[in-house]
Amino acid sequence: MTNVVNMQKGEVLDPKVIESIVINGDLSKLQPPQKVAYYNYRCSQAGLDPAAKPFDLLKLNGKEVLYANAQCTQQLCAIHKLSTQVTHREKMDDIYLVSVRVTGADGRLSENQGAVAVAYLKGDALANAVLKATTKAIRRAVLAHCGLGMLDETEAETIPGARMEPVVS
Repeated sequence: MTNVVNMQKGEVLDPKVIESIVINGDLSKLQPPQKVAYYNYRCSQAGLDPAAKPFDLLKLNGKEVLYANAQCTQQLCAIHKLSTQVTHREKMDDIYLVSVRVTGADGRLSENQGAVAVAYLKGDALANAVLKATTKAIRRAVLAHCGLGMLDETEAETIPGARMEPVVS
């Protein structure tokens, strides 16, 4: 495997680090400047403004991964002129499920779902869970429509032991 050079600073990424990113999706072996370079690269590839901080780092099962936050979804909708429509809402046993359709300016459609547990929830807690399911469905549909098959922040917060890490600039 050959070395990959960060064009901005002339840094060389170790082939083992690149292998870890490609095979394991693990950014933990990168130094802070390399993480920023990788972050900026991902933003560039998706046409996102890194200054708006569309991704966050998450420690998950011993790995460090990027995940998409609300800014990512908002930027993607604006850039690609996407519209979203809730197509279905349903409570199934202890789960509240929302289905969303994303339509691009070219007429292409994508659909996805968001689900949250609602057992024993009442009042504000139930209302927030319903909103969360909607947000989750929208984010998942937008990310899938744009080819960014990655975790979004609503999924990340439901994973036991997952924690956010700062992106050092």
